[in-house]
Amino acid sequence: MFPHARGLLILFTIVLAPSAGFLGFAQPVQAATPVRYHFGDDPDGKMGWANPAFDDSEWPVAQNDHWPVPGPWASDGFEWVRLRVPVPSYASGPLAIRVADDLIRPQLPGSLPISYEIFVNGQPVAQRGSLQPHIEPARSVPGSVFELPPGLVQPGATAVVSYRVWFQASNSRFGSFRITTIEIGESGKLRLAKHAARLEDVIAMGPILAINALIAILGIVLLVLWRWTGARELLFGGAVLLTYSPLGFVNINDSLGIVAIPWRVDEIAADFLTAAAIFAMVEFMWAIHGYRNRVLKRVAQAATVGFNGLGMYLGVTVAPQADLHWFSLASAVCVQVVLAIVIGANLWPLFTRRKSWMIGLALAITPIAVELLHFGVNEIRRIGPFYVSFLDLGWVAGYLVVFAVLSRGAWHSWRVRDELRVEFETARVIQQQLVAPPGDIPGFRIGSVYQPARQVGGDFFRVTPEGGGGVLIVVGDVSGKGLGAAMTVSAVIGALRSIPPVSPAWILNALNNGLAGQLQGGFVTCSVARIKPDGGVTIANAGHLSPYRSGAEIVVPSGLPLGISAEIEYEEAHFELSPAETLTFLSDGVVEARNAAGELFGFERTQAVSNRSANAIAEAARQFGQEDDITVVTLTLESVGAPARV
Repeated sequence: MFPHARGLLILFTIVLAPSAGFLGFAQPVQAATPVRYHFGDDPDGKMGWANPAFDDSEWPVAQNDHWPVPGPWASDGFEWVRLRVPVPSYASGPLAIRVADDLIRPQLPGSLPISYEIFVNGQPVAQRGSLQPHIEPARSVPGSVFELPPGLVQPGATAVVSYRVWFQASNSRFGSFRITTIEIGESGKLRLAKHAARLEDVIAMGPILAINALIAILGIVLLVLWRWTGARELLFGGAVLLTYSPLGFVNINDSLGIVAIPWRVDEIAADFLTAAAIFAMVEFMWAIHGYRNRVLKRVAQAATVGFNGLGMYLGVTVAPQADLHWFSLASAVCVQVVLAIVIGANLWPLFTRRKSWMIGLALAITPIAVELLHFGVNEIRRIGPFYVSFLDLGWVAGYLVVFAVLSRGAWHSWRVRDELRVEFETARVIQQQLVAPPGDIPGFRIGSVYQPARQVGGDFFRVTPEGGGGVLIVVGDVSGKGLGAAMTVSAVIGALRSIPPVSPAWILNALNNGLAGQLQGGFVTCSVARIKPDGGVTIANAGHLSPYRSGAEIVVPSGLPLGISAEIEYEEAHFELSPAETLTFLSDGVVEARNAAGELFGFERTQAVSNRSANAIAEAARQFGQEDDITVVTLTLESVGAPARV
């Protein structure tokens, strides 16, 4: 036989043995008499109800081995269950009792926080959790084997098995429980059957595990797409999936008992993840459908907090309280409010013909399936060797549609953004050419820095030599940022190239007449200065920052910015610039630089660095915290005939 074939045959045998009867000792032994139950604890406290001779004929009979869970108002949380189990005559060696699927929900193996004792022929043989005087439940372990004391039962006899069980009030929502396998037999064989049944359950949960893993992968992909595009619906869609998947894995772990988690931590984590998933779902719906009504949104969020908060309280409470059933009722009402809003908000696009109708229909699958659960529809089926969750299948079907629609939109957005990136790069190159550093101008030392906050900016400057050895400097700032401001800059630079070398005030008047009424509420600040070789300066200003001369601010008339009104006439000011003195022009990106604490660079710091080089001034503002475009132009008058340095 091939090396791996033997292992596969053993695995196949162990997995199929419990259900196919391949191993005779793994077959469940049916009770010799009906299963009977009773709400409430033994009144005398002496455990007389565990006595084999106790007459339980007046107790109700469980139907199909299903016995109901007491509601919080029906008893003190205790319940007794009695049945009679035959012991195989061929049993030998140490004996044990095997209880498979201990106290489970009918539709799916799972564990719940309970406390119980097991009696065989009146003698306690097992306990999980603690009972009086301090009740502290523990999660039941699916499929448990407990050793029996020697001589307690004999092969071929019938043993009386009694359960004394305490339930939390919140467990009443699960309706009924059952015991699928109770048998007494040889300890070693029962433990082997336990492991085989456990492996069978793990394999049976395979489809549900795969579905939750797929949902998690889809959520991660949506978050990656969100990082690329910045679309809010991708963020919330990914958050919904990534909160649902951990919740699914918590439920699977509760069913299989793979990782031991304290029951209170488990309850709190499940309720927290449920609330997070619903909050993400509501935000996602409002983003994808474009809803503006915040009232229903707040109602859904408040109801989510209500039923998860109440569920968390019910889930961790052990002390019996008479008003717990009212809390359960209030929690159920909150659940119905959330489901009604989620279903309605997702189906509404079908009637209003919104573009998101397909996503809305996909999102409505899950809440509709949850609503069906409240009407007793069993959403989990055993198909062949596997458990199949129709609720999880609904999630996958719905979110595959959502994922397809969102990813297609994200891909389109990414392509558009990539095309815009190319266009912005082209605009940046063109703008850098428009505001290129000035060339050599004899008699002057000129420095300049142009540093936009984005790829393109709204600042501009132009330095041109004039006949007779003078120089004309224009520095300005367009309101706004980005491509719109850059286009205005291009228009201004083009106009400056066509304006003859006239007085600064005339240049501002000409620019203002051309821009008035064309900026759609925007404006342009601008400062124009003509510097003669002997140091005489004529300057006109249109709302721009005043220049600095050797560290001191120059007071000049400040008219309104360009483009606001065509009726404005700009004035000129005159002053002298001595040899070696520096004239510094800058944009408000220097003054308005802001650090992490929200503090502005301000005028005092600007004046303190205004006598430095253009590069030093711009770097000081950038290091402080650049928020706007930064432009700095410095001009130092040199001796007549001295070579220019740029």
